[in-house]
Amino acid sequence: MTPRQLIALSAVAAIWGGSFLFVRVLINAGVEPLGVSAGRVCFGLVGLIPFAFIARRRFPRSWRTLAAIAALGVTNFALPWSFNAFGQRDIPSGVASIANASMPLWTAIFSTALIKGDHLGRGRIAGLFLGFSGVVVLALNDTGGLGSHSTRGLAFVVTATMCYGISSVSIRRWLREVPAIPLTVGQIGVAAVILMPLALASGAYDHASLGANEWASFLALGLAGSGFTVVIYMWLINQVGAVRASVVTYLLPPIGVFLGWLVLDESVGWDLFAGLGLIVGGVALVQGAPLAKALARAGRSPAPAPSAAD
Repeated sequence: MTPRQLIALSAVAAIWGGSFLFVRVLINAGVEPLGVSAGRVCFGLVGLIPFAFIARRRFPRSWRTLAAIAALGVTNFALPWSFNAFGQRDIPSGVASIANASMPLWTAIFSTALIKGDHLGRGRIAGLFLGFSGVVVLALNDTGGLGSHSTRGLAFVVTATMCYGISSVSIRRWLREVPAIPLTVGQIGVAAVILMPLALASGAYDHASLGANEWASFLALGLAGSGFTVVIYMWLINQVGAVRASVVTYLLPPIGVFLGWLVLDESVGWDLFAGLGLIVGGVALVQGAPLAKALARAGRSPAPAPSAAD
């Protein structure tokens, strides 16, 4: 990768890896989970408006396609971002960042079920077992058993990753021809229309104490994480290809754990490292070890840029 591409990759990893910290800051300030997800999508929509204007002629006109995008706005944004916030009421941000890395495991499962030609070989089955074993290790974190609040929080986060998984497979199966900007803007717009009225009606901000840190967290989650960073990541895929861009998957959990320890004084024990290793190892097996492929190709010339629908 060129220095410019490495800077872009680092920026994406830092902002997305820090999203778990930002969510926790807002939860600690008294913002209810629905308020966190609603603010996130609304700020994200604001950040994407300039790009939506540029790509306005590429927005789909088919009612069937628009309905599919609306459904994805629920399954890919509204539900998982709310589940993540609910989960982080009970678990540290670092634990959430590690559990969130299990998303590719669900993608493999749903891809096998919905896409012809995809199948689970022995290596991918071993990866699924390894990855979900890491989630169990996280559930045992400081609890001594599976009947605690931390297990409930993990269940929320893992359910969010399941939503991400089925959404990504659905996009690949039915919406491959929709350009990335209209697809992203449509989903986040639908999520904002759904979540903000629910947040206001439920009093999600009534007991919140919002200072500079909390507003900065909202801006980082929405304006940066769901707006500008999405565009940067798509540029990165066009520059270096999806395989090398996927390295970011492996950078998010360490960043999330480090920031939780540094800013929120969250404990870091053997169980976090064991869970991280199992989940990342499982994801590597399920994905055919894209990290190794990416590193092996890092010094080569960039692959031809794919179309926006890839």
